Amino acid sequence: MARIIVISGIDDLASDMAKIPPRAMRDMISTVREGIKVGNTVAKDYARVSSRKHARKYPGTFTSKMNGIVSFGGVNGISGEYGPEHRGQGELAPILENGSRNNPAHLNLVRSADLIGPSFAQEVSRLPDRWFW
Repeated sequence: MARIIVISGIDDLASDMAKIPPRAMRDMISTVREGIKVGNTVAKDYARVSSRKHARKYPGTFTSKMNGIVSFGGVNGISGEYGPEHRGQGELAPILENGSRNNPAHLNLVRSADLIGPSFAQEVSRLPDRWFW
């Protein structure tokens, strides 16, 4: 039977703790970036199915972008967003997404968020495991 012994001192802990903040920031930015890319792809796929002829160019207006680090009441967060750009048929987004008296709501963005939300939460919760060992 093999035996492994790991000996770490306070200097090792201090070194590890100094490396975590920059790595955490890179990992969190990467996780948000990947999440909005996937969310945008899912929303665009839903829009392709729901738009049909009346808004066939609408799915092509979907895009994702990072907003960077933003402050929410003194707490910093990493922000990104996805969905239709406000140009061309993207101007129809409020009507297509939320519906109107004559048009049912498509809910492409809401449905995509419902799908990716749980997996995004899992990815975020796994991040600290990467920072230690």
